[in-house]
Amino acid sequence: MKQIINRIILAAMIIVAGYFIFNKLFKKEFFKSKDIPVDIYLVAYGGSNVKGKIIGCDDILVPLTKKVTVETSDLEAALNELFAQKDTPELHTFIKGPGLMLLQVLIADGKAEVYLKGDFEITRKCDIDHIKEQIYETAKQFTEYREIQFYIGNQTLDRYLSVAGIGL
Repeated sequence: MKQIINRIILAAMIIVAGYFIFNKLFKKEFFKSKDIPVDIYLVAYGGSNVKGKIIGCDDILVPLTKKVTVETSDLEAALNELFAQKDTPELHTFIKGPGLMLLQVLIADGKAEVYLKGDFEITRKCDIDHIKEQIYETAKQFTEYREIQFYIGNQTLDRYLSVAGIGL
């Protein structure tokens, strides 16, 4: 019995040592994080003095440069920052709602698929345009992707938003 316990302890020590060796030798080299500036897009209501792109309801889409830490992809880091952004006195985000979160970003052959979970808080038709503009403009800055498709639940983001707009 003592011999079995000693083998279990030895196996556990080897696993722990292997974990630390992997993290020291490989993780830093192959999965190196980096800090980069990205633009996330927020909305200023019409009549504001800020400069930006005029979008639905005569509101203004405004880029806000943030420094983010990239661990997997620039796109995922920028979208995580957008989803974490809170309203400021002059700039607003419509990327919010019950259980809304970025689930995962899959990248292959110059295409990105972005999967979201939850629901957007949509109270008026203008919100739909604001959501689209914020997400798509934030994603478009990464020109290495020739196509970026967004999904929420089991449907495309465009389909989800068009269905949401029917009830408004």
